[in-house]
Amino acid sequence: MSMFPDQRGPASRAVSACLARALEDPSAAALALLARRDEDALDEARARDALRTLAPGDEPLAGMALGVKACFDVRGWTTHAGSRVLSDAPAAAEDAPLVRRLRRAGAVLLAQNNMTEFAYGALGLNATFGTPLTPCMADAPRVAGGSSSGGAVAVARGMVNLALVSDTSGSARIPAAFCGVAGFKPSRGRYEDAGMTYLSPTFDVPGIIAMDAAQCLRVDKALAPRPDAGSPARLARAAAPLAGLNFVVPDHVEDMLDPEVRRAFSAWLQCLMGAGAALRRVPMPCVAQSGLVARDGGIIAAEAYMLHAPRLAKDAARYDPRVGPRMLLGAQVPAHAYLAAQRRLVELRREYDAAMAGADAVLTPTVPMLPPTLAQLEDNDAYLRENSRAFSLTEFANRLDLPSISLPGDLADRSAVGLMATGLRGGDRALLAAAVRIEAALGAAARHRN
Repeated sequence: MSMFPDQRGPASRAVSACLARALEDPSAAALALLARRDEDALDEARARDALRTLAPGDEPLAGMALGVKACFDVRGWTTHAGSRVLSDAPAAAEDAPLVRRLRRAGAVLLAQNNMTEFAYGALGLNATFGTPLTPCMADAPRVAGGSSSGGAVAVARGMVNLALVSDTSGSARIPAAFCGVAGFKPSRGRYEDAGMTYLSPTFDVPGIIAMDAAQCLRVDKALAPRPDAGSPARLARAAAPLAGLNFVVPDHVEDMLDPEVRRAFSAWLQCLMGAGAALRRVPMPCVAQSGLVARDGGIIAAEAYMLHAPRLAKDAARYDPRVGPRMLLGAQVPAHAYLAAQRRLVELRREYDAAMAGADAVLTPTVPMLPPTLAQLEDNDAYLRENSRAFSLTEFANRLDLPSISLPGDLADRSAVGLMATGLRGGDRALLAAAVRIEAALGAAARHRN
């Protein structure tokens, strides 16, 4: 019998179910959930349910248990960002504004989620708190993806219903893909980022990991209730059947994919065209160039060094050896290269906008390969190679400031391959509405096959 018996109201039921799932796999829970408030969360859930019975209110996220990435302030918890460097810092005095908004919307805070140290890594390794593993592949211990590793595992295993995460180069979408769930990165400024520990102020945005696109849309409506600033016609088309949608695939993408990913992507595209969506393959050099420009300009390294220089000067030895040395390289970035890269990204954003005329979203796989095993990443050169490859398809959305979502290709049989849809800047709601339609089409095709 569960230590956390089912309760009557939606909040109590959600929290009880999440706690029971954590109890079923304590080793996975220990890696995904770093700080917990089990009994307090149950008490809060019961109180919310009782209050809702007496005075029904507007709580759009009622029945969702919330995990928060360790780079966001939560009152009473240390915002250590997955690093022992900050493990003895004072606890946060108050919740980050975005955490407050989620809780006011009805989500019940349950746990702090593990992450790559200071969000500087796309594979999810953490030398201090341990490395969460994907639940989608049992042939060997395989990484969950990063940097939001703990949130993705917690959602995939049912230990939370919703994870608040950050995304710099794919940190919401890569682990979502590797763990068979959905990860959403919004346009900059859509969600408040105060109280978030930055890696790169130019590219960091808060994001969402949930079981599917419909849940991501539900959360977005709670956090950003106003509709997109763009065309109402585009939003209406995105909510209509797939026959009204136009997708593009950059023509260089399929050459980047491992065979398993290429087969899944091809099947998904065939399914969407069969459901009536229009699809065309087009040259989009701005997609590939945006990542190269940011790397050559050293934007992330320079900004990470700027933020961490005082700590690195006195405490470099306490940094993860795969994080601290890469931050130190930021001291060598010339100012002219950094500024030239920022300027070139503005031009590439305009090129993307022009290439997307008449299109609703770019479709690619989220990650070009399956999750690597821990053994494959023991060598540092191999780690750096696989780390760069992991964000090779996701990073353009950050560099060009675009909303982007990774979808599980099959909601019934969740694999470690994700389908990514990337939209137009500021067109977050339209993208999410289209993503829900994509999931419905893929789900219908899977049911027909079975």
